[in-house]
Amino acid sequence: MIKNLLKKENEYVQEDIPRSDLPRIILFTGKGGVGKTTIAAATAIKISELGKKTLIISTDPAHSLSDSFDVELMATPTKIKQKLYGMEVNVEYELERHWETIKDYLTLFFKSQGIDDVVAEELAIFPGFDELASLLHLLEFYQKREYDLIILDCAPTGETLRLLSVPEIARWYMNRFFGIEKRLLKIVKPIAEPLIDLPLPSEEVLDKIQDLYSRIGLLKEILESPQTTVRLVMNPEKMVIKESERAFTYLNLFGYRVDCIIINKVLPADAGEYFKKWIEIQREYLKDIDDRFPVPKFMLTFKSEEVVGEKLASIANEIYGDKDPSEVFTISKPMRIEKDEDGGLILLLRAPFVNKSQLKVLKRGEELIIIAGQWKRILYLPQSLAMRDPVSAKFMSGELKIKFR
Repeated sequence: MIKNLLKKENEYVQEDIPRSDLPRIILFTGKGGVGKTTIAAATAIKISELGKKTLIISTDPAHSLSDSFDVELMATPTKIKQKLYGMEVNVEYELERHWETIKDYLTLFFKSQGIDDVVAEELAIFPGFDELASLLHLLEFYQKREYDLIILDCAPTGETLRLLSVPEIARWYMNRFFGIEKRLLKIVKPIAEPLIDLPLPSEEVLDKIQDLYSRIGLLKEILESPQTTVRLVMNPEKMVIKESERAFTYLNLFGYRVDCIIINKVLPADAGEYFKKWIEIQREYLKDIDDRFPVPKFMLTFKSEEVVGEKLASIANEIYGDKDPSEVFTISKPMRIEKDEDGGLILLLRAPFVNKSQLKVLKRGEELIIIAGQWKRILYLPQSLAMRDPVSAKFMSGELKIKFR
């Protein structure tokens, strides 16, 4: 959607409100152990009880969604209760389903270059494809519109950030590796292949690549649209808050909307003398969270027993009260474009909790490369910006402003 966003500024402004005729998508993530799977499952139950057909998908390789619902989930949607379905993605199955034809060609290609069979097999799967396989499920169900709402129970924060950067990485990889015109290849293949001692891709392989490329583009649009929001789950603890700050920064930088934060394992005021010091510490951290994160917050108190199965419904009511969890709790655009008075264009990206010294901005052809700490984002620019030069970049109040002229 980045390319469309930059081409069609006015249309993007009109797309700030989610459309009721399209499935709503909510992603849950957070540091390992904060309780995101429990909260994602509870949210799914409450939404389904409000009459919306809901699908919850676990993209975490260490699946625990089945344990949370106390129901055995499969690699295809499994009915949990009325209007509620769940599934746990089987990566091996997805690799065979979406990548087998292309993988066979790449393996042959690498072998032809003298690379060992086992190494060739590994190289034939580009980085992040296991995560991409999970996201292709999201695209499939979104397009079919069988469900009113789709929830992704994601892996811990670091893996989720990798997951959400996959469409961009995959697009870059495919542009670089498969930069060949299908029609041209069809003409030159019979002549060139005997001469260059190199296996050229068949029409079937090219068709698969073209199909995958198209779906990656659609997937990117969906993830960055107002239909999709991310919910960060955290505990009132120093290390968790710091990781959540980093996640909040990178999610904004990659164009994803965080519509709320859910604070789990908050000790009740009457927890007893033994927890008195912990209650005081949490009170300070809760104030810090409230001050630093500019989105709505929901809280859930620490429970005296495990919350699984039928007990999930009660915690959903505690978190959301009389609110509909499918609501978008805040509409904020992580990225937008504005016209300057002198006819230039300004690209604005939110990057809270990051230091100016961590940011770098580079332009290479049609690509704008933004580096923030350990994360790098590549924006594909349309002709309107690709033909311009970035003349300045400013970072103020957690927002990066890049001017093109």
